[in-house]
Amino acid sequence: GIRNNVRNNNNMGNTNNGIGNQMAAPPPSGSSSQDNGLPVSPETDSSCQHCMEQMLQQAVQQSTKVPKAGINSSDKVLTQLPEELSRGDEGCEVIPSQNLKPFPGPYQSGKSHNGIRVFATRHRITNSTKPSEQFLQQEFHAVDSFADILQNLCGIYKLNLSSVCIYYDNSGGTIAFNSNKALYFNVRFYYALHYNEKKQKTTTATLSECYSYWFTTMAHELAHHLVSAHNKEHGFYTESYITLYMPRLMKYLSQQAQS
Repeated sequence: GIRNNVRNNNNMGNTNNGIGNQMAAPPPSGSSSQDNGLPVSPETDSSCQHCMEQMLQQAVQQSTKVPKAGINSSDKVLTQLPEELSRGDEGCEVIPSQNLKPFPGPYQSGKSHNGIRVFATRHRITNSTKPSEQFLQQEFHAVDSFADILQNLCGIYKLNLSSVCIYYDNSGGTIAFNSNKALYFNVRFYYALHYNEKKQKTTTATLSECYSYWFTTMAHELAHHLVSAHNKEHGFYTESYITLYMPRLMKYLSQQAQS
């Protein structure tokens, strides 16, 4: 999962259980030389790139539906991390617990106006959902606004809308996380970083800033379809998703600027 800039590097929001089935990435260094040291033809490089792009697209299509009942997971500690994981601590990552329950919302559907599921968070210490529910009740207009952003990004990534959801958690630093190949986005950060600016005045600059932020966040979480840990392999896939789908984002923003 992705966390804000003041995050503890031992935490991540991904609860994907596919750690034992990681797919091998091309060399993160971008080297075009094979292990035998022989030169590689442009045709081979092009074919490898095409195969990787197909793999990324297929991974998006393997996204699962967000369970309507929510999720309830306990903390998990990963102690056997790949060697590629560069860090200066004891070599483990903690996956924070997540406890989400459906929030009915003004439509009494448990969804935003465009059909994205919405969840309240049960606080890790008090075990109460009241703070989360209060925000969602008072600021559901921000949820609907965020839902529009996510719907448009799903169109860019060709991701089914049923594979993303919105929740509110007022503690910790988790911006988004991946659970069993479904994506969860914390509206708290959209509200703090982009909602008020968008509400006051939508300009090309504010729109681009907002979409760039959440486009990159979605790429980060989609990369967790392929690898769970925050290692070089995950970073490579995140960059690859951004590179592959950036032209579609630029086309969308260009259309919005002209409208």
